Amino acid sequence: MLSLTFLFANENLFRGKDRADILNGPIPLAYRHLISEEYNIPLSQLNPQRGSYLIITPDNMVSHLNDLVSFKKSQGFDVSVLTLGEIGITAEEIKSAIAAILMDDPMLEYVLLIGDVDGVAAMPSFYYGPENDVTDQKYTHLLGDDFFPDVFIGRFSVDSVSELVVMISKTINYHRQPLATNPNWLTKALVVAGNYSNTVPIPITPKWTSYWVRDVLLDEGYTAVDTVFYPPTQQGSALIQNYINSGVGIVNYRGWGDANGWHYPEFHVSDVAGLNNGWMTPIFTSFVCNSNDFANNVDPCLGEALIRAGTPSNPKGGVAIVGPSDLHTSTKYNNVINAYMFDAMLDDEIVELGPAVNAGLFGLTREFPNLNGPEEAQEFYFHVYNILGDPSISIYLNEPHEFSISNEELSVLDGYLEISVSDENGFAVADANISVITNDRILFKGNTDSVGQSKATIDVSDIPSVDVFVNKASFIQGYSEVLVSSYDYDLALLGYEINDANENGNLEVGEVVDIYPVIKNIGNSTSNYTGTVDIDNLENYQIISSEFEIPELGPGDTASISTPITVRVNSKDSDHIKLNIVDQTGEWSFNFAIPVIKPKLDVIFGLNDLAPNSNFTPEFTYHNYSSGLIENVAITFVSPNGLMECSVIDSTVYFDIEPFTSQTIILNDYYCSIADSVSMGSDLVVNVVIHQDTVTIYQNDHTISIDPQNSTDPVFPTWYGYWAYDNTDYNYTQMPSFDWVELDPGYNGSDGTEYKLDDDDHVNVQLPFEFQYFGRTYDEITINSNGWVSFELCDIDYFYNYTIPMALGPKAILAPFWDDLEVINNDSIRVYTKHDEVNGRFIIEWSRALNGFDEFTEETFAIHLYDQIAMPTESGDGVIEFHYFEIADIDADKNYATVGIEDHTKNEGIQYVFNNSYAPGAAELANERAIRFTTEAPTNYAAPLGTEDKNLPTGFQLFPAYPNPFNPVTTIRYQLPTASNIRMTVYDILGRKVNVLVHEYKNSGIHTLQWNGTNRFGQPIASGAYFVIMEALNFNQIQKVILIK
Repeated sequence: MLSLTFLFANENLFRGKDRADILNGPIPLAYRHLISEEYNIPLSQLNPQRGSYLIITPDNMVSHLNDLVSFKKSQGFDVSVLTLGEIGITAEEIKSAIAAILMDDPMLEYVLLIGDVDGVAAMPSFYYGPENDVTDQKYTHLLGDDFFPDVFIGRFSVDSVSELVVMISKTINYHRQPLATNPNWLTKALVVAGNYSNTVPIPITPKWTSYWVRDVLLDEGYTAVDTVFYPPTQQGSALIQNYINSGVGIVNYRGWGDANGWHYPEFHVSDVAGLNNGWMTPIFTSFVCNSNDFANNVDPCLGEALIRAGTPSNPKGGVAIVGPSDLHTSTKYNNVINAYMFDAMLDDEIVELGPAVNAGLFGLTREFPNLNGPEEAQEFYFHVYNILGDPSISIYLNEPHEFSISNEELSVLDGYLEISVSDENGFAVADANISVITNDRILFKGNTDSVGQSKATIDVSDIPSVDVFVNKASFIQGYSEVLVSSYDYDLALLGYEINDANENGNLEVGEVVDIYPVIKNIGNSTSNYTGTVDIDNLENYQIISSEFEIPELGPGDTASISTPITVRVNSKDSDHIKLNIVDQTGEWSFNFAIPVIKPKLDVIFGLNDLAPNSNFTPEFTYHNYSSGLIENVAITFVSPNGLMECSVIDSTVYFDIEPFTSQTIILNDYYCSIADSVSMGSDLVVNVVIHQDTVTIYQNDHTISIDPQNSTDPVFPTWYGYWAYDNTDYNYTQMPSFDWVELDPGYNGSDGTEYKLDDDDHVNVQLPFEFQYFGRTYDEITINSNGWVSFELCDIDYFYNYTIPMALGPKAILAPFWDDLEVINNDSIRVYTKHDEVNGRFIIEWSRALNGFDEFTEETFAIHLYDQIAMPTESGDGVIEFHYFEIADIDADKNYATVGIEDHTKNEGIQYVFNNSYAPGAAELANERAIRFTTEAPTNYAAPLGTEDKNLPTGFQLFPAYPNPFNPVTTIRYQLPTASNIRMTVYDILGRKVNVLVHEYKNSGIHTLQWNGTNRFGQPIASGAYFVIMEALNFNQIQKVILIK
């Protein structure tokens, strides 16, 4: 799960754009996740479009770039090429040129540099830090004074024309025909790791991280993930060559190395010559020192050797590589970058190489938030990690899908183009990027809608055909040639004119508009016709007047129709209307599309710090981020019954929404009150509808949060429903009491089972009763010396504590005090367990463990797990308590300690404290502190799913799939009572993720989807039982479906 904050220049604005600019116009596709996070705007409300691509090249290479330029245009990029002769030959001059382009073009996404830093194709670079590390990243620091990239950059580091042609050929083939020589190679990966250093201490975490990479790739459906690890393998070149030659889509390395290559297992520049993998060119992710040092005396360095390898007809090596240029990078930071990059690719589908690497680097801001000063970890790694290859390359994760494109011939008479895009199974593909090209010129580009369609009217005069390219992550690029046909009509449609009520020349939702098509007589005789709108093909609008007359036209004459077509747009989700006008005698027919100014409203609930037993008048502020004028609208305010009541005391107020304006609406006709019994942490839902008589302009659910006021309130719950109470939450029945049960016999304890653990050690222990945790039942746990327990058995002794949730680290963790706890000499970390049958609990105590910060301070704490007889819960999930006898969170050098809980998916949990930063409602760690985690909510807690208004669904629900058993497709219906983030995931009987059917923000209501028995990469799966899990807010429901063949 990607979670980050992107620090923009100009008072946290992306390229100077405020929220209005972001919502009102297109944003660069590559930055959509970052913008969504920073502006807190759901991805579904953004308008990401393919932007611009800048190539900078030495003059002697420009004539060899034609194929690359054409290819990038086919991906939808507006491509510019600058030569050093035009802009200057120094790094600063090049940076100034990039900055000038960005100032003129806010849609600039990528920059590609052509050439090595020296030689016949010299392209300069910058250098950073005391070791003079080469870096292209300084080219991207264009706005503000931070070190975050304002564009994404990569380099074709070549020393000859032939090497350039090889890299261009690899890049194009990777996207257009990757499966030509082997249909299965992208379902396999290679993970290489070495726990090696030429000085002590020898690191142990590279292999740990690599095991994690292997496991997450297998979970994603990879058919094989091979490993070559040191120890035991030292001379690894032959094994690595064999695996790459057999075909792998990704090669990941963690360990130790330099510009020559990886040691160990050894794989050096000289070993690249032994590769024979042809067009099966993988992405290399090399999280190790110096492997991408393209200014090193070792020329080529490993990264350069891999991307240059082969010939245009017989390529080999890789298509791109990411890695650092510095020789002394640190294991703990490389591990985090590796994990965050792969998590962003696999969980958030950030698969273009530049944004994926950026997501990995942003992991440092989350895991090491204090290391943000000059030359500290964040700045350092954002400089030294570079991309050799196309920074926009879309990484395939498993076998890619293939497009099916359908369209009719274009008519030179109206230029109306309608494209329908589906996948290989016939399912519509939304948000695919369309690029329509003729003679290397982009005529149109855009995205497919929710039903896989894209519509446009384009000028096709004197053009025999157009090339349609379709692009989307995890798909092979699609292509279709569309012929332009000429019909034997007397008339041609040239365009249209609009007469709208507010006279702004735009078509807006709810507005009545007269449309006057402009017709030209292209025949040889005078003509006049009567026409009508084909009412069988209405989309998103209502016809008020459909018949029209065309005035008498002589040969070559042009005129608007004399009687207009009158329509009213009635869908707030429409961005265009399509009209099909026909002659009543059937002699001719024209199609055309008219864009609609969609309402882009942001409605904010204007009251904060509401508390139980309070009264208020609802107040909303709307922001209209569009040029549309919406007249005579009203707000309907629907509130849930019970814990919050609202009554209408006056008549409805009507108002106009002006273009690009904000206005605060105080609903004096409503009187609302919140009951005294509502608990802190509650979320009360109101459904806000802005409507123009029968046309809905805006509808969304808004949450009124009753936030914790101080540490005497509980910590907010997880999606699943776990809360955290501490023993200062005096007004809550779930408040725990500190209850220390000493088990260490050295301190008068008794009846405990002792485990003497070494530094970074663990033991697996059988539980005396079954324990349900985040909906899963466990009977065994791993207890680790570093202050954590995991319900999913874990043989990796993670001593670096991370945030919660975080992809790397133990699954299903309990972290009473996750820190690097130490032993001195022959001592041990003493852990004790006891089944307290009388009180129905299982106790785990860490006794007098030494804090690794000073190896002197003692930490003594315990976990209590309660069975359902002693402490029942409605959900059946067990109650967990942390008790602290003697505690000191002092490890300032390593982010202090992590305290909290996390589920088995590693996508949700409660972070009670990390890096000495506490969650709202959390009391600070102290001696005799107790914390309880339970799914039992406070009395009168109101969750967003508690809405009971008769106009909305009354609860979350996953309806029975039908048919079930099924072959080949089953339909799944689900219900949302409030707008929510929803995830529907399919697992097999071993708990492996098979497919994610939906993972996005959905409005309230009943929704339907279909599953065709394939994994997320479109591959058919075996017959058998599968589990569909629906997750939304605090709701979780599981349904078994059976696929038969």
